Amino acid sequence: MKLNRIQIMIFKKLSNEKGLDADDYIRQYSMEFICMQRDSLQDLSEEEGDNWIHRAYLLSM
Repeated sequence: MKLNRIQIMIFKKLSNEKGLDADDYIRQYSMEFICMQRDSLQDLSEEEGDNWIHRAYLLSM
């Protein structure tokens, strides 16, 4: 299953914080957050998105 609307909004916010386009953000940071190379938002599954968002949240604390 692909990302849901809320996950997409979160990824756009995370990418804006880094000054990157959402797809560039995914391409650059996917190995760090989910240990798999992904090249765009459309390549992420809902589960991968959840894992990424959870990890990004923990790192922000």
